[in-house]
Amino acid sequence: MTYRSLAELEDAQDQERRTARLRIESADQYLGLYRSRMFQVRESFYTLGAREGVADDPGFRQELQRVSDTADENVAYAGRKIAELDDEYYAMLREHDEQRDRFLAERDDTG
Repeated sequence: MTYRSLAELEDAQDQERRTARLRIESADQYLGLYRSRMFQVRESFYTLGAREGVADDPGFRQELQRVSDTADENVAYAGRKIAELDDEYYAMLREHDEQRDRFLAERDDTG
């Protein structure tokens, strides 16, 4: 896209940065909520098992461990994806700097 002014370019870049940061912050928040909810589910599951007298049953403990492992894997996967978003954000910032430099260089060449 061709920008008519440096301010127009910077406004577009600011909007792109805000949108990207919002995506990352939202992902972080959702991951925190998921982590918290899964902790509550595990605690409830264990409490129910204890109340029913099966908390020490190997099958119950195995299933509780499976649920815990799955939740942990999901959190780790989501954390990696958020890290990728962060990496993309910083790459975008570098690209913005390059775009700005190119814009200024082109303006100097024509002016």
